[in-house]
Order: sequence, then structure tokens, then C-alpha cells
Amino acid sequence: MVFSIAGLTLAFGLSAWGFGLAALLLSRKQNAAQMCGLGSFACCAASLCMVVFELARYADIEDVSAFLDTANAFRLASGVLLAGTLALNGLALARRWRREAT
Repeated sequence: MVFSIAGLTLAFGLSAWGFGLAALLLSRKQNAAQMCGLGSFACCAASLCMVVFELARYADIEDVSAFLDTANAFRLASGVLLAGTLALNGLALARRWRREAT
């Protein structure tokens, strides 16, 4: 079974948001929330790294049209992924701090 880079990128991106959401929901359990937050950032980094690898592959095979067609979409999707991951993990951290302060 062959996996495409785009499919793995999407899977890692969705996993990053899933782990971020789990960290937000598990903020009462400190160790579990920390591990989910770490997993979220790791999946986000893997997804963004795969985007760079895909663009490098287009450059290696000298497919300029594919590079130009996908560069803006990759830029938008990467920005949305990073912003969503940071927002979910930031909310989880803020919720945990608020619970510890009370």
C-alpha cells in the first residue's frame, strides 16, 4: 500500500489538532495533557516538514509548474495548521493555569 506525501501531511495535521483538542479536554490530568501537547507540536512539525520535502521534490525533478501551482496552497494550509495548533495548545495551557490558580 502506497501512501502519498499529501495524505501523510494531512494525517499529521489532523493528528496535531486532535492531540491539541485532547490536551484541552484533559487539562485536569497534568501528565496526560502535557503528553498530548507535546504530541500535538510533534505532529505539527512533522506535517510542516513534509510540506518542505514535497516542495523540494518538485524542485529536484524540475517541475516548476507543480511548484508554482501548489506553493500558495501549501503556504495557506501551513499557516492555518500552525495557527490552529498554537491556539489549541495555548487554550489548554491557559485553562490549566487558571485551574491551578484557583
